[in-house]
Formats: sequence, structure tokens, C-alpha cells
Amino acid sequence: MAVTAGRDDSDHDSSCSSLSTALESRRSWISDISFGTSSSISARSCRGGGQQQQLKPHKANQVEWEAIQRLRAASGSVRLEHFRLVRRLGSGDLGNVYLCRVHDPRFPGCFYAMKVVDREALAFRKKLQRAETEKEILRTLDHPFLPTLYADFDAAHYSCLLMEFCPGGDLHVVRQRQPGRRFAISSAK
Repeated sequence: MAVTAGRDDSDHDSSCSSLSTALESRRSWISDISFGTSSSISARSCRGGGQQQQLKPHKANQVEWEAIQRLRAASGSVRLEHFRLVRRLGSGDLGNVYLCRVHDPRFPGCFYAMKVVDREALAFRKKLQRAETEKEILRTLDHPFLPTLYADFDAAHYSCLLMEFCPGGDLHVVRQRQPGRRFAISSAK
């Protein structure tokens, strides 16, 4: 996950509701969360099977978001056939993550991380709810410290999350490579 030093608040849509308002209407699994400090976390109004119209995220002025918006406008939804999988980035308990790009030649540099989850395998292992919770959190929250969820869709018995590609890799791996396995205070600020 990439660490950003700050963000331009003009990129943030003021029509997004605050986290506390969103939490009041969320299921109980997230409504018990409390934050001790004020934060610029916002909630996005995202409902349905991944084909919902999202409010402007903090990354809305980037070409990756424009490519997704054009795909939605042209075909009504984002689907697996819109992307070419480049290579596997990694795997975890819930699925595999692939580097992918849009087939559209107008967006040659638009790379995304696509998390592919086998819903049938997760249901058998009784971990489907965990994957659904992750998807719901990424749909709901928009913050620079979380990867941006551009779209989610189903393909056969797979569920796909199209997220921001962070070329620096996993933050835990980067931390492990640091002297003493810690970030210097200057890089953490």
C-alpha cells in the first residue's frame, strides 16, 4: 500500500457524508467502531452488486478513475472482459491479486490490482462472510490510507475487486526491509 504525505482537499467531494453518519446506518459489525481523533475519512454511497454509481473518491482526478467511468458509460457496467491480466502479484487467505490493465488503448498506463476470490471455495471453508465484509468496507470508506476500490463485479463463481495498484508493494514487506524492521521517523511523517 502506498503511503501518501497528504492530499488535496479539493479532490474530496463535499457531498460525501461523514463517517459517523455512515456508521449509524451500517450493520452492527461496523457500528461499534469509534475513532478517538477527527479524521478526513469519508463514506461513499455504494450499494448493490458492484454496478452502483459511486460518489467522487479522493482519487477522482486520476486517469485510472476516468477509465473506469468511461467503461461504465460505454457498456453500463465494468466486467472482467474489459481487462487484461498482466501477472499475479500475490495470494492470500481469501484469493489471488493480479496486476491488470484496461483493454482500451486510450488508457495504456492504467494499471489496477484485481483481487479474485473464489466464492465457492470460500463458502466451503466458511470464509465467505469475511470476503464480503472486506468488500463492504472498501465500498464504504474512501481514505488515502486505504486502497481505492474502483469497481467490483462477479465473473462465474468468482468475485473480483478492482483496486488501486500500489507499485511499492505490501506495506508490511516494505517495513521488513527497513533497518531494524522499522521506518525512520522522517519517512513515517
